[in-house]
Amino acid sequence: MQQRPSYSMTRRTLLVLGAVGLFDLWLVARMVMLQGVWSPRLRQLAEDAHLRGVPLAPLRGDILDQHGRLLAGSENLYSAYAVPGQVVHPEEEAQLLATVLQQPVEGLRRRLTRRLGFVWVHRRLSATEVGAIRAQAGALPGVHLVPEATRYYPEGEFAGQVLGFTGIDNQGLAGLEWTYNRPLEGKRGWILREYAATGRPIPGGATRIDAPTRGDALWTTLDENIQWMAEHAADEALIQHGAKRVMVIVLDPNTGGVIALANRPGYNPSRRPQEPRQDRDYAVSDAIPPGSIFKPVTLASALQSGAARPSSGYYCPGYKLVLGRRVNCWRRGGHGAESLADVVKNSCNVGFMELGLSIGTDRFYRYLRQFQVLGPSGIDLPGEGRGIAPAQRRTTALDLAVMAFGQTLTSTPIALANAVAALANGGELLRPHVGARLVAPDGRTVRDLSRHVVRRVVSPEVARLVQQMMVRVVAEGTGKNAQVPGYHVAGKTGTAQKVVGGRVEKDVYISSFVGFAPVPSPRAVILCSIDEPQGAYYGGQVAAPVVGRLLRQILAYWKVPATAPAPRAKVGQAAFVPNLVNLTPDDARHDAEWFGFRPAFRGSGPTVVDQSVEYGGYRPAGSALALTLGSRPRIYLDWVAVPAVVGLSVAQARHVAFDIGINLHVEGNLDGRVQWQQWPANHEVRAGVTMPVVAG
Repeated sequence: MQQRPSYSMTRRTLLVLGAVGLFDLWLVARMVMLQGVWSPRLRQLAEDAHLRGVPLAPLRGDILDQHGRLLAGSENLYSAYAVPGQVVHPEEEAQLLATVLQQPVEGLRRRLTRRLGFVWVHRRLSATEVGAIRAQAGALPGVHLVPEATRYYPEGEFAGQVLGFTGIDNQGLAGLEWTYNRPLEGKRGWILREYAATGRPIPGGATRIDAPTRGDALWTTLDENIQWMAEHAADEALIQHGAKRVMVIVLDPNTGGVIALANRPGYNPSRRPQEPRQDRDYAVSDAIPPGSIFKPVTLASALQSGAARPSSGYYCPGYKLVLGRRVNCWRRGGHGAESLADVVKNSCNVGFMELGLSIGTDRFYRYLRQFQVLGPSGIDLPGEGRGIAPAQRRTTALDLAVMAFGQTLTSTPIALANAVAALANGGELLRPHVGARLVAPDGRTVRDLSRHVVRRVVSPEVARLVQQMMVRVVAEGTGKNAQVPGYHVAGKTGTAQKVVGGRVEKDVYISSFVGFAPVPSPRAVILCSIDEPQGAYYGGQVAAPVVGRLLRQILAYWKVPATAPAPRAKVGQAAFVPNLVNLTPDDARHDAEWFGFRPAFRGSGPTVVDQSVEYGGYRPAGSALALTLGSRPRIYLDWVAVPAVVGLSVAQARHVAFDIGINLHVEGNLDGRVQWQQWPANHEVRAGVTMPVVAG
């Protein structure tokens, strides 16, 4: 009879079998983890140990205007890198590279002897440098060339502050390049080669190329043609008025799209800003005192809140006492009895103080927030500033009265232009934007960046009333210089004393105008701000003509049919004299007759360079305007050589300077001869500047 194993032996056997089984299970689990779960990471670790890579920068996505015209593109340039383990004679190679690249030998020697698998020798080589390195390839073991993507801007200074620029690694550092850097930059690639522990490549070793992926293209709301118009207008204003800075914003009120945004002085993003802060987009980053171009917001707030009605009446004696303080109207003699429309047409400060006080502090601040006048507007550009106003809980009646006509608060130009755009489109506040859509390399629209409604700020009825009153400002009031023959233009002038170092500076101004056309159904809102103009400084004198001329060009470019009838001034009645300088003879004839004058041309040429009566004044309708024709516009942007006028009579000197495009400011005897001129002969200046001379 077979003896059965004892219980203790059975238990030990089961324990051993169980331990062996658990060990087998652990081995199987370990194999599963190694071969399955951890396999990708372990493979990557193994490759990292013997594969060394050279980065391949992707091409950034293009930036395009709304019609697909290229504003920023990418191209490949070669850069030199070294694998120190492959360098045989670092001293000799460093000396050779120093000769080719014109760099210090010691710095190159340190790079070639670093204990790294990869070091940059020089980025973005010129064609000459690439050719020299290739020619000396046999004497430079360990030094290699690799293509790198770089940014270029085909239009130079065109929209420089809006587009921004990129850094040495092709990363966005300003403007749209910064805002949309992630979708624009694409995905980096690599060239991977197998190396031994000595740092030398393994003969026949593996080589792998991970191709870079190009970034998405950014289509913008900018129109290249209108942007050029805006920049040219800003250039002319900067030169003509000797201003410190000029900003021009063109918005589509129906979508919130920025059609053009020009800052002068400008800069070329291809060369990076040479002076500090040249790349700043002042229309977005800086809050300025708006002056009277803020008044449409006060007007709309009063009408919407019920604090005023179209039938409301006001009286302006030339000042208003608020908390014992006398606050003057710009017209010291006062405007007398006025309707609400007259208050707007006359830009009457007393009337707007009445509006502000009738609105009240709580409602006034609520509308400031509704219109987002203090910002931010939410535009897709970096560094947007915020406006400043007195703290609501501490606001006095005096603060409220002065804020109502645009003082004691600040706003960025883009935020204020966007608030006026809400009045132009019927009462909807939109988010301003420059990006329109992101498009993948395969043509798919990845992201739509178009129209975004923030909120409704006023009713369509209130917006229509404000538009009608702003039309009277241009037709009959302070904004006459913004008139465009054939169209109803709505607008508002503004002249604000500038605050410097926390104090209001005497005789230092910011002159502005904001307007839109055609009314009804506006298609463009334009804000022009001129910082520290010399000489004339009222917004209606210096900024309104810029907006009027630009609106004329834009409406003609869009082929918008004329809708406004010509004024019907009777012969002998006072008629407004338009600005005809720089127009073609046909356009000048049309405008002169539209305003009620008979043009009389003298000379020859394709452009009106002078008119006998300065624009902005009044002359009897039916009278003649003598228009001088010339070969080039009177205010243009070429560099010209200063003529020698010393010894000439004042009349002769003016004639010579006029032909070249320079204005003369004569001191002394106007019937004498020029004895001194500020700049020597042949000194180059921008055409349109004024040169002081002394006559005796």
